[in-house]
Amino acid sequence: MIKQAILAVVLIGIGCVGFLVGCGEGQKMGKDILVEEPILEDAVAVHQQVEIEDLPTYFYWTEYWSESGRIRRVSPGSSDIEDLVTNLGFSIGIALDVSGGQMYWLSDGKLNDSKIQRANLDGSNVEELVLSSEGRKEGIALDIDGNKMYWTVWNATTNRIQRANLDGSDVEDIVPGLKSPRGIALDIPNGKMYWADLGAGKIQRANLDGSDVEDIITDLEGPNGIALDINQNKIYWTDESVGKIQCANLDGSNLNDLVIELDFPIAIVLDILGQKIYWTTPNVGKIQRANLDGSNVEDVVTLASSFGITLSTSSQ
Repeated sequence: MIKQAILAVVLIGIGCVGFLVGCGEGQKMGKDILVEEPILEDAVAVHQQVEIEDLPTYFYWTEYWSESGRIRRVSPGSSDIEDLVTNLGFSIGIALDVSGGQMYWLSDGKLNDSKIQRANLDGSNVEELVLSSEGRKEGIALDIDGNKMYWTVWNATTNRIQRANLDGSDVEDIVPGLKSPRGIALDIPNGKMYWADLGAGKIQRANLDGSDVEDIITDLEGPNGIALDINQNKIYWTDESVGKIQCANLDGSNLNDLVIELDFPIAIVLDILGQKIYWTTPNVGKIQRANLDGSNVEDVVTLASSFGITLSTSSQ
C-alpha cells in the first residue's frame, strides 16, 4: 500500500520537518544542465540529466507573471506538464495536504486584493475559502492536525499574519504590525511559526497563537521564502536582494551562505529524504536545486513564470 506523505510545503517558502541537513560555505550558481531541445511547449524543459530516483513524485508550482496565472505540476522524467488550475490571475503561494488529497494556494486580483482557494491535487473541485480582501496574501503554511492554515499579508493598511480553519472559517489576525511579511513555516512539535519580513530585513518567530514574537535573524537585505528542518535545528531562506540561499540554526546562530550569485530567488522548499533544496527564480524562469550544503546547483525545470513551489512524494 502506498502511503502519501508531505516532504515539504511551500509558500512562498514553506518548509518541512526533516531528517538530514547540511549547512556549508557559499556555492556559486553552478552548472546548467538544460537539454538543448525543450521537450515541452512554452519554452519549458525538464532536465533529463537529473536522476529520477532522487526527485519527489511531483513538482507543483504557481505561475505569477501572467494575467491568466495557473498551477502546474510535472512528474520527474515525464514530458507531460499538467495545467491543474488556470485563469487564476497572479497566483503566488502554494501548500499541499497530500494525505487529504488537496492543495491550497493564494492568488492576487487586479486591484491589490487576494484570496485563498483549494482544490483536489488534480485541480478538480476548486473552492474559495477566504474571500478577497485588502493587501496581498503571499506565504501559506498548513497545520493539518490542528485544522489551521496560516498566511502572511502585506501591502495592506496593517501588514500581518492571519490564520483560519482549513475550510476558511474563523479568520483571525494573530501577528499585526509587521512591515512586509512573505514566507511562513510552521514548527508544529514546538508550537512555533517562523516568517521572513522582507521590509524589516528579519526572520522572526512566535507561538502559533501569535504571542511571544522574537527576532531570530536581523540585518538581512531581502529575506523571502523560508523552510525548516526541525530535526536538524535548521532554517533555510532565500534573500532576493542579494541573490542567496542561506541557512542558520533555529535560534539564528551559525548563519551560512549556501548558494550565491542567484537572480532574485523567491520560493524555497526542502526535500529532506533526497537531501536537496529547491527554489524558484522567476526573473530567469527557472526551478533550480542543490544539495543541502549548497553544492551541485542544477536547473531542473525552466519555464516562463514559476513563483511558488512545493513538492510531494510517495513511499512504500
